[in-house]
Parts: sequence; structure tokens; C-alpha cells
Amino acid sequence: MKVAFRNLWLYRVKTLVIGTLLCLGTFLGVIGFSLLRDVEGSMRESIIGSIAGHLQIYSDKAKDDLALFGGGFMGRADIGELPDIVPYREIALQNPNVEAFVPMGMDMSLLGRGNEMDEILDQLREALKSQDPVAIQTRIDGVRFQLEQLKKEAAEQKKLVADVAVVEAQEADIAKAEAPGFLDTLKTLDESKLQFLETKIAPLSGEKTPIYLGYIGTDISLYQQNFPKFRVVEGENLPPGQRGILLAHRARENYLKVVVARLFDRLHKRIVVTHIPIQGDAENERNATDLTRQYSAIISSLNRDQASDLSKKLTEFGINGAKPDEDLIAHLTNQLKDFLTVNDENFSARHEWFYQHIAPLMKLYEISPGETITLRAYTRSGYVKSLPLKVYGVYSFAGLEDSDLAGQTSIIDLVSFRELYGKMTEASQQELAEMRKKVGIQHIEAANAEEALFGEESQIEIESRSLEAKNSQVEAVIDVKPVIPDSFELDEVKHGLALNAAIKLKDPDLLKETQEELAQAFKDKGLEVRVIDWQQASGIVGQMVNIMRLVLILALGVIFLVTLVIINNSIIVGTLNRIREIGTMRAIGAQKSFVVGLFLGETCVTGLIGSIVGAILGAVVLFWLAKAGIPAVNDIVAFLFSGPRLYPKIRWDIIIATPFVITLIATLSSIYAARLAARVQPAEAMQEKE
Repeated sequence: MKVAFRNLWLYRVKTLVIGTLLCLGTFLGVIGFSLLRDVEGSMRESIIGSIAGHLQIYSDKAKDDLALFGGGFMGRADIGELPDIVPYREIALQNPNVEAFVPMGMDMSLLGRGNEMDEILDQLREALKSQDPVAIQTRIDGVRFQLEQLKKEAAEQKKLVADVAVVEAQEADIAKAEAPGFLDTLKTLDESKLQFLETKIAPLSGEKTPIYLGYIGTDISLYQQNFPKFRVVEGENLPPGQRGILLAHRARENYLKVVVARLFDRLHKRIVVTHIPIQGDAENERNATDLTRQYSAIISSLNRDQASDLSKKLTEFGINGAKPDEDLIAHLTNQLKDFLTVNDENFSARHEWFYQHIAPLMKLYEISPGETITLRAYTRSGYVKSLPLKVYGVYSFAGLEDSDLAGQTSIIDLVSFRELYGKMTEASQQELAEMRKKVGIQHIEAANAEEALFGEESQIEIESRSLEAKNSQVEAVIDVKPVIPDSFELDEVKHGLALNAAIKLKDPDLLKETQEELAQAFKDKGLEVRVIDWQQASGIVGQMVNIMRLVLILALGVIFLVTLVIINNSIIVGTLNRIREIGTMRAIGAQKSFVVGLFLGETCVTGLIGSIVGAILGAVVLFWLAKAGIPAVNDIVAFLFSGPRLYPKIRWDIIIATPFVITLIATLSSIYAARLAARVQPAEAMQEKE
């Protein structure tokens, strides 16, 4: 070893190059594999604790793979059906390692949206019902304010359209609503006036773009018990036995929050949180441009007194507008345009001022807990199914509040999910049968329809009647009752249709064994299902760790390959430079094994010193990151980190093992070059000397 250390010093440049490369490889290995394990653990926590569980089962007849967080394609995946969850649950719970079985189903529906006038009229109707004179007058002022804007929009539209008759008819309706005696006398629930406003005036404000709302249908009690990241952040939890929906926090923030606030939030996140300035960034510049156009949304949510007060506050803030002598609406419009024109210098102050003075005057969210929404979905049979559901609350997953991947899917009760999916409940089927019996409808298969209607043995009477009602008035009383009750028997969620189910394990370390046992148990009972783990069930998101591991291995592989080539070339070149030395050692009795050991020892010492230094540097960086944390630069990274920051753990097994593994690889890779050096004969040394 003395000779080896002497040679390392004599050829210190070569030693330094090789040692530095091995140091870099060890440093990257310690940091990379430690972070990879942390990210994998965090992502496992995110996926298992939010929606997937440890295992998922779904029909083996599925046309698509189950992808809880998206499979990379848009549309509704066809993952088949579990017709009745009872046998699947019984078999799963018989396994000693299964703790819980949570039935589920994922789908999407269309959420219809109104406009600002619709919202004001709804508030006016409620005020009239409660007979609150202050609230009534406030809502009427809001309607008048909206009418003023509609009148101006109609005047501008009249200049652009060819058929002015339609616009003139709209102006006539607006004039009727503004006429003295129309709104002034609206002190009680006058349906004729309210219907005129709802059918003639409200449509003039346009319709908001409908949005698609993804949702999970599940047994909410089981879900809450077995998914620890689930949190209700506003309102209340969905009560067992009640139809309803819990809105996803991120979906509500992204789609149901008023646009002006949404744009302020986006800019705040990018400018303040991620430190990306407006100037020079295409996305920030686009959001800032869109923000300046949102003045009308603010004005439409105000009554005249609020508009006047806001104009004064903007003046105090330093926003005077173009012409202070303009009428209120025009002046406030100019002030808001100036206020909403933001840059890197004024954004923080205006963002704070918006939430202090403007946001309280607006309805920030279209939908809030306590309201009822209507979901419209295409059933698997192809027809449209509408279902009113009460919004009980808003939920998110702890640590993933800002993650779009984990926060876009709302939760509804399993019974309502089946209705939207197209599977009728027993109560609905019984009600339909009673209606058929009462009306006298017979069920006829499509193939037999012609024979049943026109065949010789047809028992169906086709009767034609003509009713004349000249100069007479027919009154009909229609008894309307809700078809879909607000509640259901708890037993209904214990059996019936589901599309998939989450399985929670007692010992996650036995996941693979339990997965194989369950697959065999289902097969033995003749139930055709696929049993997959959480990583496969999460779709493309679950493969991110594998991709990261592959990238890390490839990066380290490139470094090792370069290092090994340099090591071999250095030994070969060193052999040529040290022929006389090697030949002399051979001449005085050194065996080939001694020469091989000498070169391997040099590589081993170089590798050990370089890799230990790299491991120490890697440990120092991990200690620092464990305290400071690694910020999540975007929503996807936040999901992988299971929160806004990742705090790596100090993994001594990786820190200790990596240097020895790298030293071993480097040493073994130099065997070929060392054997070449051992082939030098004493005669070659003499020739070199001559």
C-alpha cells in the first residue's frame, strides 16, 4: 500500500481527476437516491391517504385502465362495473391483512351556471320571502344598476347588428323594467314581475360557460374513516344517509371563484410565492392583461350606494379616474380600469387592497355550502340525467390544498352517483312501476313492438279522441312531488353498483403478498376483477417516481461510464509510462498478482477517498435541506412532495453504502487495465531503458 500511495502522489493530476469524478458521482448518488426515496414516500402518502388506498379493484372486463389521477387522455374511462359490491367486500375482508373496503365510482357531469342578474333576482326573491325591507331595497337597487348597464350594452350592440328589431325589443323590455311603478311597487312576492325579470331581462346578461365537474361517489362514512388526508375546510361534512355533494377546494378555486379574484390569486402565487415578475413572463403578462378587463364584473355586483362608496375609497387610494365629473358608472369604470392595471411595483399593494375593500362587496364564489346545484350527466345508456344536490361543504386533502392533481374531484354519496350513472335505486324503480301501472303502460321488447301494436292478436287499444274547448276554460291541478328524496336508507350504500373499490391494508409491507392472495381469492369465487396497487391505480402520476429513478440512474450511469473510461485509459497510459518501473519490479521477483493488486489498490484508495468526500458533502447538503426544505415550484411537484415543501430525511444507509458501492464498481472496472499492466515483462523494461 505504501507503493500505491506513493504512486498516487506521483501521478496526482490523474488521481485528482478520477477522485473528483467519483466524488461527484457519490454526491449525486447520495442526494439523488435519498430524495428519490423521500419523494416516493411522500407521493405514496399523497395517493394512499387521499383516494387510492393501498390496493384498488375493478372489473376485468374494463376497456380502459383505472387511472384515478388521469391516464393522459381526456374523456370518461370505461373501467367496467362491479354489479353488487357485497361479494367483493366479503371476500376482501376475509383476508387477515385487509382493514377496510371502500366502494367507489368516478365520473363527470355538466354544472350549469347562471349570470349576475340571475343571482341578484334569486337574492331579491329570498328578500321578498323574508319581508326584510332593507334587503329588498338593496336588491332592487342592484337590479336597477344592472338595468343601466344592460341599456348601455344594448345601445352599443344596436350600432353593430344588422337586425335592430331584436335589440329594440330588448330595449323595450328594459324600459318596461325601469318604468316608474314596476320596481317601486315590488314590495311583496309578485310572481308576474319576477317572472318577467327572470325570463325577459336575465337572459340579456348572457350565460356563463358551463363547466365539467368530476366527482367520486362513495360511502362517505367509510371514506372519512380510511383516508386521513381528507379535511372539510368550509361548511360541514356530508351526513350519512343524505344526498349531497362536497365540492373540491381546488376545483372551486379554479372554476367557481369570480374571475377577477382568480386572476389576482394566480398573479400573487407566481409573483410573491415563486418570485416570477410580470415583466418578461408571458403567462404573468397575459393574466395582468386579462385582469384589466374585469371592471364590469365588479360593477355588476354593486348597488349604487356601494358603487359610490367604492369610488370614494379608490380616490383616497390614489385612483382618481380620467374625468372626475363623469356620471358614477363611467367614473367608477375608469377608476377600476386604472386600479386593475398592475405591474411589479404596485401589485402587492393592490392585491391586498382588493381583498380588503372590493372582495367583501362581491360574491366571491358562485356556489357556497348550503346552496343546491344541479348536475347533468350522460348515463351509460346515453340519456341525460339531472340531479339536484345540496352542497354541504368544501373539502381538501391536508398538505395538498394547492395541488390541482389531488384537488379537482368532488365527492357525492354513492346512491346519487348511481342515479347519475344511470342505475336506478329500488325506490325509483318501484315508483316507475307504479306510474306504469297507473297509466296502463305495458312493457314491450323492441323486437316485438310491431307485432304487439299491429298484429292480429294485439291486445293494445289505440284510441283517438278529439277535445274541443271552444269558449271554455279548462283548469287542471297538477300534484307535483319530488321524485328524488333528499335522504336514503343507510343500507342502500352497503349493496348495489360500484365501479371500483379501495382496499386499505393493516400492514403495507405485505402489499404484494396480499395483492396476489386477493387476486386468487376473487378468481376462486368466479369474480373477474383486476387487483392493482396504488402506484398503478394512480395512472401516469404513479409512474413519475419510476421516471425519476430512471433519469437518476441514467445520469449516474453516464458519470460512471465517463469515470470508468478515464480510469481505464489512465491505467493504460500509466502502464506505458511505467513500463520500466513495472519491469524492474517483475525483474526483482514481483509476481503478476502483485502488479494487479498494486493498480487495483491505487484505484480503490482513489475511489474510497473521493467517494467518502462526496458522501460527506451529500450528507451536509441533506442536513441543510432537512431544515430549510425544498419548495414545490408547481402544483405537480406539490403533489409529489405531499405538501408545499419537502423536508428530506437523513438516510444513513444510503450515505454509508453509496461510497463503498461506487468504490467497488470503480475497482472492479479497472481489473482489465490492471491485468494489462501485469503482462509487462522485464525484457520490455530493459528495452525501454536502452
